[in-house]
Amino acid sequence: MWLVEAAGLRLLCDPLLGPEHHCGVFETVPRRRVRAEALRPDFVLVSHRHPDHFDLPSLHRLAQLDPEAVVVTPDALVAWAAQALGFRCVRVVPPGQRVELDGLRLVTTPSLGVDEWGVVVASEGAVAWNQVDSVLRDAEHVRELLGVVLPSIDAERVDLAIVRWQPMLEIAAVLGRATGFPFAGYRDILAQAAAVGAGAVVPGANGAAHVAAFDWMDRFVFPVSERRFLADLTRASPGTAALPMRVGGRYRVTPGEVALDPEGARALVELEPSRPEPRRFRPFAIPELFDPNPHERDEASMRPRVHAWIRGELADGLARAWPRMGADRPLRFAVEVVFPRAHDAFTLHVGPQGARVVDELDDDWDLLDAVAGSLLWEVIEGQRHWGDVLLAGCLRAATRAYTVHPGRLRTLGVGETFLYYGLSYDDAVERATRWEVASLLANQ
Repeated sequence: MWLVEAAGLRLLCDPLLGPEHHCGVFETVPRRRVRAEALRPDFVLVSHRHPDHFDLPSLHRLAQLDPEAVVVTPDALVAWAAQALGFRCVRVVPPGQRVELDGLRLVTTPSLGVDEWGVVVASEGAVAWNQVDSVLRDAEHVRELLGVVLPSIDAERVDLAIVRWQPMLEIAAVLGRATGFPFAGYRDILAQAAAVGAGAVVPGANGAAHVAAFDWMDRFVFPVSERRFLADLTRASPGTAALPMRVGGRYRVTPGEVALDPEGARALVELEPSRPEPRRFRPFAIPELFDPNPHERDEASMRPRVHAWIRGELADGLARAWPRMGADRPLRFAVEVVFPRAHDAFTLHVGPQGARVVDELDDDWDLLDAVAGSLLWEVIEGQRHWGDVLLAGCLRAATRAYTVHPGRLRTLGVGETFLYYGLSYDDAVERATRWEVASLLANQ
């Protein structure tokens, strides 16, 4: 979350006002609350729909304070939610657009991700680029992009770049993939940050860790500390000032110079007691799956709904998708559902004749998914989405789906998180968003 003050305007980027987000899976580091009434944004920019950038309670609070603030986003779902929460002026602006304001220019920069952008802000000869989470191909892509953007705003360079910096291993552990240090990914991140050629760089985003119930994930997800990144960037780009990200700090950007006042915006932030730095990279043994049941729901009422969904929507979805998987035989999809006390297992035998469900786990499975029961129930009921469950480490998946022909083995085109065949990821996000908006409005 960043607040930009330029040309008498206030632009709030990806507001995240409270200490927890992503349906209670993550907390800010350090834990803090932002004094919403002191922000007074003229524009609220929401770069994409990931919940650490698209936080519905924060948008709801801002709409209550000032429904006349203009929301700008590339995503139609974000736009719908902002309007539903009470903002009167919402604009969908795709990547690659220039917006002229009084004394200020904005350029939305593209990403390889869908409905996602970064934003360049230029005013009085100073230029800042908030890359947010936008993904670019490589360093040459960065140079090509800036070769178009900078001339369009009559600028020669970026003074301050807020960049991607953490080669996150968000799902490697739970999908049984390699969890060692991602050398290639980190090499590319450093090269892209250096390619910006900015006068100063600040590490952006990644200012969160898992809450205590899921904090074992922090040993796998965050391979690089901020201090390490800043030292590495200084070596990779000696002409760039590598500045730390300071909660409550102010970065004053003028042409050719960036000055950090560590306490310049401290009045906007209320810090809360925090744990010691939880993001220590220790990518070793992954703990057994457990169900934290964060809302203490009744297990006896959840289990029948989950069982019915597996036998119904999931089985039907897999049966419809099987012809596109490239299999020459029926496949065995094994599901383990772990509740606080119960442990349920199923195998779905899926082939040309449809799907047959057996109440046991076939150890000769082709694909295996294990999931925390209460969180699966909440996804089925539209009260959270798959991203919450996966990033909490409460959805595990593995595949050995292949077909054998004389002289060769070929992997099959089957999504290892095959529970998504019962409810797609995008549909789950939309349902959960609509449910949360309705809940916020009902309780206001």
